[in-house]
Amino acid sequence: MNITPSNNGNGRGVLAKLGTLSILYVSVFLTRIGFGTMLILFPIYLVKPDGVTPVGPAVTGLVLSLYPALEGISALPVGTWVDRQGRRRAFVTGMSSITILTLAISLTRTNIPFVGGAHALMGLSAAMVTVSSLTMITDLTGVRNRGTGMGAFDMANLVGYGLGIILGTIMERTFNSSLQTAFQVVAAIFGIAAVFVFFSLREPAHSSREQRSLSATFTTVSGDVAAILPVWFSLTVIVGFYFLLPSIVRQLQPQTTLERSAGLILIGLAVLGGGALLFGRLSDKIGRTKTMTIGVIGELGFLLLFPGLLTTLIAIPLDESFLSALFLAGPLGVLAGAFFFLGSALVPSILAYIGDNATHDVRGSAMGLYSLMLSAGIAIGNVVAGITFEAGGVEAVFFTGAAILGGMSLASGFLLRRQNHVMTSVGDISRTQSKPL
Repeated sequence: MNITPSNNGNGRGVLAKLGTLSILYVSVFLTRIGFGTMLILFPIYLVKPDGVTPVGPAVTGLVLSLYPALEGISALPVGTWVDRQGRRRAFVTGMSSITILTLAISLTRTNIPFVGGAHALMGLSAAMVTVSSLTMITDLTGVRNRGTGMGAFDMANLVGYGLGIILGTIMERTFNSSLQTAFQVVAAIFGIAAVFVFFSLREPAHSSREQRSLSATFTTVSGDVAAILPVWFSLTVIVGFYFLLPSIVRQLQPQTTLERSAGLILIGLAVLGGGALLFGRLSDKIGRTKTMTIGVIGELGFLLLFPGLLTTLIAIPLDESFLSALFLAGPLGVLAGAFFFLGSALVPSILAYIGDNATHDVRGSAMGLYSLMLSAGIAIGNVVAGITFEAGGVEAVFFTGAAILGGMSLASGFLLRRQNHVMTSVGDISRTQSKPL
């Protein structure tokens, strides 16, 4: 991967930039293993004061919602802090606080306010890690290789989550009588990543910025970045749909377990991770918007085909092997998988596009806006998916997702076209004024 020179006089060597990027990817990978593990463990962790009876779904849902809520609320302030105080400080602070908070959660299963508060603060820590890491990747790459950099970030995310889900499933069985120990193991994973980052990560060269209010920061976001937000927001809403998918599957087929679905989940994450890296690189070659168009077509195709595929998979007898189930999915499974692969083009191309068009001194704020949209979209997606499933079943959920993505993609296309027209007009006026009389 080609690395662009730094803006400072001394410059940074190619190997130094590759080293910093590698440190970021390894740190993100380890962190996502921990988060993936917690996805499995947290819903069964909380119990009533008797230490045995699980709390109700409402309490569990409330505690779980605090994390993305605070992550979304804090995203823009964290982005501003990253621009003012530096990327490394935010990244190290986030990693360290995640470790401490996970260890704190392991101290009790019955003190719900304490666990809920710690889990909420983890959302703030996650915002620090996500915003600062994306900003550093933007600093260390250029237009010719930023898509590859963002694709590698997305792949580290997805592979880490996949391994975390496997690890969480193993821990659920191994530490069934002592889930607090499992959280201590997760804290150790976070701690290893934090120590690794503290001693190895260096602050990348970047533009500094002056003191500025949040509202002023928001107004500095370019029209190009603002134009892409509708399609990004619609994608995050659909991610919220996918988060509710395990609950939908359990209602359609109560006998389905995570072990039965693990193979399909891992294949899906592998396809997304490999596709993110491939299409990120492709966006460096053919452009961000063309790659986004490929992603939109792929995601739309998958959303339209998935209800039929899910019905087919659920109808397969439980005693069938995983490979037999894949064979029985037939051509529909192959076609849906192909569209799913194409859909992986969206995330790296959008991230690279935001990085390309964000002003140098507000890159952290731009990535904070990205993180805010992610949290809000997932939350809204959970709600919309639940309502549409009760109203019309799984078809209603994913056809609604297709309608949202299609409409928002058209909106982004219109805004981008208008923005390009404005920039062309400004260029024509400038050339006219520069001509001698």
